[in-house]
Amino acid sequence: MPLVSVIIPTRNRPALLAEALASVLGQTFGDFEVIVVDDGSEIPAEDGVRAFGDPRLRCLRQPHTGRSAARNRAIAAASANCSPCSTTMTCS
Repeated sequence: MPLVSVIIPTRNRPALLAEALASVLGQTFGDFEVIVVDDGSEIPAEDGVRAFGDPRLRCLRQPHTGRSAARNRAIAAASANCSPCSTTMTCS
């Protein structure tokens, strides 16, 4: 079980998601998992997550239900007790 679960809900922000993932992966602390919840993006976020090739990254997809639901889904899927959250969603 990782010490930290990093939660990133996202919707239609592939460039910002890639930047956020690169930032997390660039940290010196490595005992973490990253859970990205794609909240109904038109371009699925899973391809961008998979492109990093890091087994600590997971992507969950759901129909667009809003950032709170996406965040809650990620928290439910988190393995660690500590789960910082970064919101990278557009308002719609």
